[in-house]
Amino acid sequence: MSELQVVRPGPLTTVQDLGRRGVAHLGVPRAGALDQPALRAANRLVGNAPDAAGLETTLGGVALRALGPVLVAVTGAPAP
Repeated sequence: MSELQVVRPGPLTTVQDLGRRGVAHLGVPRAGALDQPALRAANRLVGNAPDAAGLETTLGGVALRALGPVLVAVTGAPAP
């Protein structure tokens, strides 16, 4: 199995999925990816389940190293 090594996480890189719907009454916040359509698109591009988690980086600065062959999709809004 291939893996990604985090060389530099950046200031706001987190693992996100589509969140938790229908459990707010239990005190569980919805949370999840900020750009859910982008997460769904990335999962579709690499053949993952639609609700699979992904890395979400908000302020950039993330650096990853592939330790073998990997398939990666970068999606979301344009950023500098």
